[in-house]
Amino acid sequence: MRHSQIELKHLKSFLAVAQEGSFTRAADSMHIAQPPLSRRISDLERYLEVQLFRRSTRAVHLTPAGENFRKNLTEIIKQLEHAVQECKAVHEGISGTIRIGYTGRASHTLLPRLIREIRQGYPALSPALIGPHHSGTLRSELLKGKIDLALCFLPLKHNGIDHRELSAIDFCAAVPDDHPLSGKKSISVMDLQNEPFVSYPRSMTLREVVDAYCQKAGFLPRVVQEADTSPALLCLISAGIGLSITPAELQDIEPISGVVFKPLSPRFRKLAHGVAWMKNNRNPALSKILQLSSLT
Repeated sequence: MRHSQIELKHLKSFLAVAQEGSFTRAADSMHIAQPPLSRRISDLERYLEVQLFRRSTRAVHLTPAGENFRKNLTEIIKQLEHAVQECKAVHEGISGTIRIGYTGRASHTLLPRLIREIRQGYPALSPALIGPHHSGTLRSELLKGKIDLALCFLPLKHNGIDHRELSAIDFCAAVPDDHPLSGKKSISVMDLQNEPFVSYPRSMTLREVVDAYCQKAGFLPRVVQEADTSPALLCLISAGIGLSITPAELQDIEPISGVVFKPLSPRFRKLAHGVAWMKNNRNPALSKILQLSSLT
């Protein structure tokens, strides 16, 4: 019949006596008195209904059953201690997984810097990358709780979303190099009103701001073809299918022959890009990540 409830202290006491071969030395190593240690071993033996040690006035030896128990228990204790350490690390936000959604723009510079910082500062933390996606899709993923962090165009309109602006994007006109407008020092938006446009899909933030800019000037772009990515868009321009209004940084990030970039007038308002997250996010790693230099 079992008379005691076994706790971790009983198992650690057993391993200490097995290692030291002495109750006195085991008690010293555990910084407890010998009588409590002896009671723990007795309780454990009664619980198991097995004799674990052969005791004599000079030494303590494991029985065959005790030796088998020691062998199995050593590995279990190691696994338990590892589980405890992992649990604490996840609670502290230095281990586990951080789910990062990103736009195509973020993949050029911001995302690589962030991943490098995570690897250097929190090597036990695994970034799960989701993307590239449009900012609207990332907003939806945040609200559904499918990502912890979004590297995207801002703002993402929702009371539950917080954000931090990290950069601002200028826009310019991108035209084929053999187009009559390519020779001008700068291009007025009104020069574009009758031109065929190639553009991003309507679901993308970049399309929304370009349409709004043109509408303010009094016309809606006549889009003849759409492209999901900036490289594809620039290829269409290079082929002479149409012109476009694009982020000015594309001339440095993704240069393609046959396309020239010209300043626009009136000046295009800058578009913010940065990081967004849900205010009620419970992933402990999120607060750690938001303190990294690439996101501040």
